[in-house]
Amino acid sequence: MRIFLDTSVLSDRKLAEVGDELAKRRLAGDEFYLSVITHFQILWGYLSARLSPARYERLLEVAEMRISPLTKLDAEEAAAMKPNRNDLLEALIAPL
Repeated sequence: MRIFLDTSVLSDRKLAEVGDELAKRRLAGDEFYLSVITHFQILWGYLSARLSPARYERLLEVAEMRISPLTKLDAEEAAAMKPNRNDLLEALIAPL
């Protein structure tokens, strides 16, 4: 199964717990993806808090998580949703 993860699932406090579950599911054949926007949000959070993103980067590696780029179609679908200014990034994640 292909599974897209969102920022809230990968918060630092839950990383060990989530990592264990992802490892089990990866062994069962599941594939994990992040939107490039979600990847940005997580890295921004770590760096803004002056924390090392090493644990997060290790999780990406162990879970063989792929970063999904945005396409022209993603942008068009997000714009068609007519999100308010506060939800622009979320709208770019939703079409994926």
